[in-house]
Parts: sequence; structure tokens; C-alpha cells
Amino acid sequence: MEDKCVDLPRECWEIVFEHLRSDRYQFLEPVSLVCKSFLSLSNPLLLSLTISTLTVPLLPRLFHRFRCLKTIVIGQLSGDLNVLLSLVARSDLRLQSLDLSNQKSLPVEGLRQLGSRMKSLKSLKCRNFERLCDRDLIKISNSLPWLEELDISYPSFEETMFTEERVTNSGIEEMSGKLRELQKIDVSGNYFISDKSLVALSSNCVFLREIVLHDCCFLTPSGVGFAISNSANLVSVSVKGLGIHSSLIGASLPNIDISFMCAKALSVIEFSRMFISDALLCSIAKAQLPLKKFAISYCQNFTLEGLSSILSAYQFLGELDLSGLDFLTDQCMNNLSRYLSNVTSINLTSCSKLTNSTFFILTKSCSSLTEIKMERTNLGEEDFVVDLVKNTRVSALKLSGNMRMNNSSLCKFAFVCPNLQLLDVSSCDGITGGGIADVLKSCNEVRHLEVEFCGGVKTLGTDSKLYKLGILKAASSGICDEGLAMVAKTCPWLLHLDLGGCSTVSVKGVKKIVRRCKGLREINVKGCRDLDHNFVSWMVSSRRSLRKIILPIGFSPGYKKREFLFRHGCLIHNC
Repeated sequence: MEDKCVDLPRECWEIVFEHLRSDRYQFLEPVSLVCKSFLSLSNPLLLSLTISTLTVPLLPRLFHRFRCLKTIVIGQLSGDLNVLLSLVARSDLRLQSLDLSNQKSLPVEGLRQLGSRMKSLKSLKCRNFERLCDRDLIKISNSLPWLEELDISYPSFEETMFTEERVTNSGIEEMSGKLRELQKIDVSGNYFISDKSLVALSSNCVFLREIVLHDCCFLTPSGVGFAISNSANLVSVSVKGLGIHSSLIGASLPNIDISFMCAKALSVIEFSRMFISDALLCSIAKAQLPLKKFAISYCQNFTLEGLSSILSAYQFLGELDLSGLDFLTDQCMNNLSRYLSNVTSINLTSCSKLTNSTFFILTKSCSSLTEIKMERTNLGEEDFVVDLVKNTRVSALKLSGNMRMNNSSLCKFAFVCPNLQLLDVSSCDGITGGGIADVLKSCNEVRHLEVEFCGGVKTLGTDSKLYKLGILKAASSGICDEGLAMVAKTCPWLLHLDLGGCSTVSVKGVKKIVRRCKGLREINVKGCRDLDHNFVSWMVSSRRSLRKIILPIGFSPGYKKREFLFRHGCLIHNC
């Protein structure tokens, strides 16, 4: 009896497509070409769009096709940003987030038009603006008074700039009086704001939930304490780089102590590059907060006793960042590990005394752990022997910059973490292709591999098929044409390949990648020898899935050639 193909209900296909998007959106592109039904199912799943100069002419069609867009990111543009935002405003999309980061100045007229037509816009990012001042903040608050999230961090700073060309307390005070719905703000890198700004924000923005205060040298503990104690809905506070006169110690301690007692909703505390006292840590421990994430990276003046008080009080922590704490040893981590049973992610970067022993302690004692970050530590050495116990939950290891780590240590790490999906061993001189091969044999779930600046890695060293490896970052590594031939053979579904600075790679090796990696979307050939314009055109025409090619500085295909390649769906970048 002949089998008949029965169409699945639309609801079933929607579940399948949603699963594809949750893995990688690029998997939806080829599926959308199958039929009109699949196209209609995939279009609503694109929620974010990045706009560059080349995409501007296509915007009306893109806006018509992707009606469910929630986020637009404005990239490098050569035209008038106000005109572009006017086009966005007329699209009738229900945008929730707009990212204008890295622009020269605020597009005042464009924002005004957005505000008049797009009441759904709740989040605005103006990070790294070349020019941002108090007048701009007032324009933002007048145009979008319903904003809930605002990022005005790190505007360009020049000593020759006049005060009226910078963000000051006056601008923050007036803006906060109008943005009554504000829930999240990042004012990092605004060097001329002080505690007055924090008082204004916490007094005027009663729904404030998250505040980021990095590198604001005129802020003091009094201002930070006021913001914490007077923001009843505050769930996250991140403070970095308070000046030495503003360290969270000494006479200011009582104010900070009281503030944490008042912060009943605080679930995220991040301190970085400051002087912190044991007394402050003990006061946080006594506050009985619903703490889920705690970071105390590159901070000084506290001891293991103060740190223990925090960890013993909050044994339900999910994320822990202890990077840059020089006093931590393997024995310290052995003592602390009994408090870390619920930690899912730990960062011990630049803890220079920690060895393999700490790694094996964590994988053995922390049953919930999924991510370990131990960059620039003393991995490769071993202070004392720890039993190797497999931890099947660990899926990400970020171990770059460990100069003493060798293949033997790496193989042990792979043995205890058999379900590894992400591995970063960049700048580890002791790692070779043989070590990578052993990892890939033990961990067949690896999807993301970074071996940048690993001169000893010339090949992946395995003939086994690596169907799940989608991202390979091998910039400035020892990989050669022979190694690329092996990658092409074993990684048929490679999506992203970075060969920047690989001087031993030639067109011959790249050609094998392009021919055999059927889903390749991005490739960096900045260091490739024998590169010419005809070869770039061949790459795009031979592998239609390519969407981005990074070429060396000075290697420009020219405007007409770029336009031709863009019509084939591929962007050319020079860096």
C-alpha cells in the first residue's frame, strides 16, 4: 500500500519553526524558500533587523515582509539618519527597541516623528555617541516620554569640549522629571554627573528597576546608597570604578549598610574595580536579599572571610563573578565550593593562583554548573589531586590565555565535561591540533570552538564528522590549507569561520571550505594569500548562503562590485 503524505496542521509547523529560530535563525532562511506557506510561517519569526547603508533602499519591502519586527539596530550609515527614522516611523511597525549606538549625534527630528507615531517604543540605546549633551536628553524625554529603558553610556569625551556639550546633572534632572515610566538606565562614562543625578533618578523614576553606573568618577557611596534605598522596585545595580575618594569603606559604611537593608527586591549586585570592606559584605549578607547574581570583580580591601559571609548567606546564587581576586587559592575555592551548589555560571578570570585543582573541585561539587570561565589563570598546574567526576551539565568552557595549559590538561577537562558545546582555548600556546582532536572525540556536542592565537593548532586533527560544529574562530592560529581541507571534510554545516591573520592560509584552502560547507554564512579571510576580486565574486556565486565576507584593509572590490555582491545577499567588510 502506497504511503500518502499528510500535511501537518499549521500549529505544528509553527512549533517546528519556533524551535529552528531558538537554535539559529539562519536555519529558517532555506526553509522559507520551500513554499509560500513556509515563507508565511517564517516571516513573523524575524524580530530584529540591522540597517546599514546598503539595506536602506530595501527597507519598504523589508518592513512590509517582516511585520513582527520588535528591534531595529542602526549600523553604519552614509545618509541622513533623520530621513531613515522618518521612514521607520511611517512603517506602522510596533517596535519596542531602537539602537542608535555609535552615531555622530542625536537625530532630533527623526525621534520626534517616531514619538508621534510609534507609542510602542520602550527602549532606546544611544551608546558611544560622538556628541551627546543635556539638550539631547531633553529632546529624548519630550519625544518619547513613555520610555522604559535608556542607554546613554560612554559618549565621546574631549577636554576641549564646553560644559554645554556634555551630559551634566541638569540634563539628568530635567529628563528624569519627564521619563516617569523609566525602569532601566545606563549612564556609564558620563564623567560630569554626580550624586545629584542619582537623587533625581531615584526620586522621579519610581519604577526604576535597573541602574548601571560604570566609570562615573564624581559619584560617591552616599549617592549610590540613596539610589538603592529610595528605589523600592530596584532589582539590579551595577557599579564600577568609583574614585579612591569614593570607595565603599570607612565613614560611608553606615549609609550603605542601611541602603541594602531597604532594598528588598535587589537580585543583582555587581561591584567592579573598587575598594570594598568586609563590613560592607557582611551587611549585604545580613540584608536577606533575593540575590541571584553577585559580582565583585577586580575589587580590593576585603578578605576571604567577607566573601564567605556573602556566599554562605546566599547559597541560592545562580551567577558568581570573582574575576581578578588575587588572594583566591585552590584551597580557598575548596572551602567556598560547599556554598555553590546552585551556581550555574562562575567567572574566575585573572585569579592567577588557581590551578586544575579548582576546575575539578567545581565540576565535582557544583552540580548545577553550566559555564566555567577561567581565563588567564594558572590552569596547567595542579596544586593537589582531585578525583575526576563527570559533570554532564557543563556546556561552556572559556579558558583562553592560560599559557601553561597543555593537551593533557585539556583532555582531562573534556573527560569531566562530556556534553561540552562551547570551548574557547584562544592564546593557549601549549594546545595543539592533537589536543583539539581528543576534545572533539570526547565531546561530540561541540558547536562553538575558538582557537585564536594558538600557533600549535594547524588542523583539527580528526576525520570524524562534526555535524554540530557551526562556529570556528581560528584567527591568527597556525591553521593552514591542509587544516582547512580537514575542516571542509569534517564540518559540513559550518556557519561562521574566522581566519583573520592566518598567514599560512591561501585561496586553495578557502576554496575547499566554500565548496563543501553548504551552510556557510560568514567568513573572515583577512590574512588569506593570493586573494583577488574575481575570487571574492566566485565565493559569493558558488556559495549562495554567504552573507558576510571580511576582507583585508585596502582590499576594496569597489562600489559597483559591492553592489553586485549585495544583490546576491552578501555584505563586504574591510577591517
